[in-house]
Amino acid sequence: MEALLGVIQGFTEFLPVSSSGHLSLFSYLFHIDLDAYRTAVLHLGTLASVIIFALDGIKRSLRNWRIVTNLVISTIPAGVFGVLFEKYIDDVFSSLDVLPVFFLITALILLFTRMSSGDRSMEKMKTSDAFLVGLAQVAALFPGISRSGITVSTLLLLGYRREDALQYSFLMSIPIVLGAGLLGLERTQISFLAPFSAFLSGLAALYILSRSVKSGKVWQFAYYCLFVAIFSYLVR
Repeated sequence: MEALLGVIQGFTEFLPVSSSGHLSLFSYLFHIDLDAYRTAVLHLGTLASVIIFALDGIKRSLRNWRIVTNLVISTIPAGVFGVLFEKYIDDVFSSLDVLPVFFLITALILLFTRMSSGDRSMEKMKTSDAFLVGLAQVAALFPGISRSGITVSTLLLLGYRREDALQYSFLMSIPIVLGAGLLGLERTQISFLAPFSAFLSGLAALYILSRSVKSGKVWQFAYYCLFVAIFSYLVR
């Protein structure tokens, strides 16, 4: 069962459909005890996959301190909110009451990207934009709000190139996922098989997401999120 959880986590972590929302729904349907801490440990598997996929972006950021500074700024909001409201976030994971609403929000955000286009690069990102996308990432602490979906969509709506929006989203996920994963290791136990299966499925999801963003079709995932919103409402 833990291997299956890893596959769900890995496949839905980077596709803009919310891995935490799917894990909450899955644990509810099959009566599995899955809190925010165990979910965070699963993120360590997907962290390894995103590092492999984001090597070019990592090299690019290391050559430009403006990108590194902006990444720090983008990470602060979610880090602070996660620490201050840790108990509240964990409580949300144990309830399906708000899950349909959060999935619906993700669907609407993705639909807006259909109208977006731009040519701005990471190297020219404003500090205000970095903070804004960091605030967007705060929403993804809750199940049903896709982290990749809301960060990529925010950057696209701000006028950044599709490839840069994708790379920046990958890069800003690394510290927040690492921090959450290490915190989860201190609070819970889970077998190695779950993070490993999350790693393999995460690689597949990253490939699909990359193709979708570059082709301008990431908005099509909105239909799936709408379906899951309706389904989660009916079964809650």
